[in-house]
Amino acid sequence: MIRNAAAAIAGTVLCLVPLTAAAEGKLALIIGNAAYDNVLPLDNPPRDADLASRTFTALGFETRLVLNADASEMRTALAAFRQDAVDAEVAAIFFAGHGVQADNVNYLLATDTGAATRAVFEETAVRMEEFLEALAASSGVKLLIVDACRDNPFATTRSLEKLFNPDASGLSRVNHQLSDLMVIYSAQPNHLAYDGDGQNSPFMEAFSSVLTAQEEVKLTEALIDITNFVRTRTGDKQLPYTEGTLSVHLRLTLEHPLKAATHLDEGTCPAGGETISLDAPERYLETDDDLQSLVLTDRGNRFLEVCVLNGALLVSGGFGQTYSPADLRNPDDGGAGYYFKTGDGHDAHLWFYADPANADATVEIGLYVDGKERSWITTGWVL
Repeated sequence: MIRNAAAAIAGTVLCLVPLTAAAEGKLALIIGNAAYDNVLPLDNPPRDADLASRTFTALGFETRLVLNADASEMRTALAAFRQDAVDAEVAAIFFAGHGVQADNVNYLLATDTGAATRAVFEETAVRMEEFLEALAASSGVKLLIVDACRDNPFATTRSLEKLFNPDASGLSRVNHQLSDLMVIYSAQPNHLAYDGDGQNSPFMEAFSSVLTAQEEVKLTEALIDITNFVRTRTGDKQLPYTEGTLSVHLRLTLEHPLKAATHLDEGTCPAGGETISLDAPERYLETDDDLQSLVLTDRGNRFLEVCVLNGALLVSGGFGQTYSPADLRNPDDGGAGYYFKTGDGHDAHLWFYADPANADATVEIGLYVDGKERSWITTGWVL
């Protein structure tokens, strides 16, 4: 199984910010999924979740942060939240990651969501109703913030072709009977939200900036500023959307300064190393065991590095991930992959492999663009 390189992303991480007097009565669960096993990973959700956690903490919430959770871990986090939110004056859940609609049901995807069959999909994808059920325990104000209206990664999966409407994109509206609930989507129903080119999605950048810009904000008024912020950032391509049953004016007070971003990288590869150009890679390459790192360049720009660090294979660059020896010797998958897009938009991936029958086997790396092998590299690294 692929493990993310970020310190907060190495498996599933649950971080509790201690409850203080200022935070009494306000509870937030933040889930950010990016390191997906069966679909292309995303760049921003871990950073968006980190920013959401820091934003809610600054607003006086007890904050729980869960990163790269599989379906079981997501449901466990939701169950714990439901139990603890009973007496909360304000209960909030934030999700960033892949989200899809099927038969007008919204699913927020766990990292292990699969598509082998419809039954597998429905078991490993978490319905948005499960998020609402977790919020239902609270008698106070309930907030569900969803930054997940992205392209459906399973849209062309044959085993699910009858489940998805090919003309539908993004998420659909939800039916609910909860009082004092507000659902905040990063994009309108049946529209896509953008991951953004910066460190955070346009929606999350707006959400945090607006809610922490003043000592006190009224949520309904802040949402207007958030919408205008996102419209400006995306050139009118994306509009946040809200629905719900709020019967009170929710005021949010800035109780602590917004903390600096959490540094998510566990480490970086050593400087130097063998350079491989995506423009014209060598068909076969064999390196020595003293190789420091492999450096991938695209149109002359350095963008990915691969090396051995702390007994694992590390990919640093656009989206950091680590791979254990067991990942490379996975007999079911025949190794493990790192997926990305080239500078001109082509699908590409690195495939990491070591002979499962030989503990002393060296690491081999395949480079693929649009499904075609471009290079095969035999390193001197042994994991």
